[in-house]
Amino acid sequence: MKLSDLLQFDNIIVQCHDNPDADALASGFGVYEYLRMNGKSPRLVYGGRNIIHKSNLVLMVESLGIPIEHVDFLDNPQLLVTVDCQYGGGNVTYFKAENVAVIDHHRVSGELPPMNRVMSYMGSCATIVWDMLREEGVEIKRKLATALYYGLYTDTGEFTEITHSLDRDLRDEADFDSAIVAKFRNANMSLEELDIAGTALLGRDYIEEYRLAVVKAGACDPNVLGIISDFVLEVDAIDICMVFSVIKNGVKLSFRSCIKEVSASEMAQEVCRGIGSGGGHYYKAGGFIPMDLLIDSYNVYCKEKDVTPRFQYSSDGTHKRPSDSAIKSFLEERLFDYLNDTKIIYGEDFDTSGFKKVDYKKRPIPMGYIIAKDILPVGCSMGVRTAKGDISTPVNEDTVVIIGEDGSVWISNLDRLNKSFRIYKDWRFTVKQTDYVPRFKNKDAETIVDGMAHARVCIPVEEDFSRAFVLKHKVKLFKNKDDSSYISGRPGDIMVLPNDDRNEAYMISKTEFEKTHIAKGEEENRKKAVVFDLDGTLLYTLEDLKNATNYALKQNGMPERTLDEVRRFVGNGVKLLMERAVPQGADNPKFEETFALFKEYYDAHCNDNTSPYDGIMELLEELKVRGVKMAIVSNKIDFAVKSLDKLYFKDYMTAAIGEMEEEGIRKKPAPDMVQKALKELQVSAEEAIYVGDSDVDIATAKNSGLECVSVTWGFRDEEFLKEHGATNLIDEPVELLNYV
Repeated sequence: MKLSDLLQFDNIIVQCHDNPDADALASGFGVYEYLRMNGKSPRLVYGGRNIIHKSNLVLMVESLGIPIEHVDFLDNPQLLVTVDCQYGGGNVTYFKAENVAVIDHHRVSGELPPMNRVMSYMGSCATIVWDMLREEGVEIKRKLATALYYGLYTDTGEFTEITHSLDRDLRDEADFDSAIVAKFRNANMSLEELDIAGTALLGRDYIEEYRLAVVKAGACDPNVLGIISDFVLEVDAIDICMVFSVIKNGVKLSFRSCIKEVSASEMAQEVCRGIGSGGGHYYKAGGFIPMDLLIDSYNVYCKEKDVTPRFQYSSDGTHKRPSDSAIKSFLEERLFDYLNDTKIIYGEDFDTSGFKKVDYKKRPIPMGYIIAKDILPVGCSMGVRTAKGDISTPVNEDTVVIIGEDGSVWISNLDRLNKSFRIYKDWRFTVKQTDYVPRFKNKDAETIVDGMAHARVCIPVEEDFSRAFVLKHKVKLFKNKDDSSYISGRPGDIMVLPNDDRNEAYMISKTEFEKTHIAKGEEENRKKAVVFDLDGTLLYTLEDLKNATNYALKQNGMPERTLDEVRRFVGNGVKLLMERAVPQGADNPKFEETFALFKEYYDAHCNDNTSPYDGIMELLEELKVRGVKMAIVSNKIDFAVKSLDKLYFKDYMTAAIGEMEEEGIRKKPAPDMVQKALKELQVSAEEAIYVGDSDVDIATAKNSGLECVSVTWGFRDEEFLKEHGATNLIDEPVELLNYV
């Protein structure tokens, strides 16, 4: 869902959850402002028994002019948009509405309406709204930016629980008012919460073996947990700590570490793994475990330990959950598992004799590369933000950024690029398999640059010698003893030392390793040939088809056709194109004359505005290098197909077959033309793949027994193709390399 989807409605209510926090207020304010900018008159409301009373929230509403209303009744609005909560959820008052939309960052708790943007992996709902505003090209003014920034700040424990790069973008790029945010921070803790912090510190546990403190705090604002954690870490005997608070719907946690061997972020992830979410910075992190998942996991834990579960009921007797002391024991057990089951390795002293030698080559999966000096000055510090975290490196003359299809990034150099990859300097690379595209920053000037605009395709070609080891337990690898950070791996992951070089060591999941590498001598079951459609697949021909059609129509006094009309008419051969374009079709007395004029004009002008789609010529070159045979099969007039093939594709195609029904070869979707192409290619149907842009192509592949790949850049859109049976869709020519 996009924010612009909401503009079809008039009577719109934006609803925060009951007892709204800073994130709910900020998110609701963002949606409210967008609607108001676009001529709507929305209301921003919340329900429930309690009105906003927390001092920092009252100050936030007043300082930023957030027009929030407390309501007990709504008169069936045309659209109700819930933010930071889900319609019908236990934390939001139920109001009837004709239509409902949901924007939220919590786990899905029920059936969602068709209009929704729920991203459970985001640190705040404010991040989602901020990203939606950017999608719409909205200039986010300072008051709104301040609200969104503060919403993220409070919902991620002062940014310590940030795990997604979009959260980091909001934190780093929002044009917020620092003076106002400082006021909010100074009003963040009440006297009652000060008492909670003091009581919690008196009841702390200390485990000397790990120099670890565990603190249970009473129900409080998550930021209070961070304050307690920071204070605990000031103690000279404590290196790491975990502070937690049991709230109605789960457990909030805060983690701290002041030693390089333990990352607070990793500690949070491990304690919450499989039952919640955790993350943050190396030294500060946080997490949350939903109560329902905690209860299930606690029961399993008790069964494994053969202990009697300890439960307690809520004050009204309606909710059953593990007791506070039981939760504490359960969390400590998970934390001890993490601390005990980890082996620390220092690369400079590491004995590689236990590593299995493996000769492998990288699979030829398309990747991207950027020459760093093309986007930033040599000598500056470059920051690269990815879905998995931030990378920082100086820009040298030979610095290269390598980008995986999933948006992963690593830093290399020109020598390694030229040695390990086949380079296509004019072939644009885009990231598809991720919800976050890498972003680039000049860290010295604090400016963002559009690095991906310079990304080009490179194909792995090098065979490497490597030592590889399947981990049997958790590992932390420090490449040198002086390093302040480590590379971590989990049981089942693979530690790789390319060419025995410890400085290039990395951890990779077994699945990812098998996806990106192939053992030397192992042969893949890949396709040997590709049969291409022409119009809308290899070539953009629509303009010339329209011009030839309208020339013929105009000569006979018939109404001309638009580009979109011609787009709908093509796909079944030019005769059917003209039958659709000519009034009364083939029954028109002037049809044959008009059709003849079309063929005459198109024969002379078939290349006036025709050209290959972006990336097609590079794709054909890469297929040729790989030894993949190629052919064209088109319902276009045979002389035009052969003429265009000779002009553009003579170095690549074994066969180019156009409409030949007069010779007894039926046109597509009959299999005749494809069968003729396969014979000339000297391959079977099982060894070839068919690529096209239309429903006719999908039917042709099926009738010919070929696997079909449908392209979305042609004359039919993705929705149309799916409706007609498309199962393999690609948006860029480079993506075809994953099928051959």
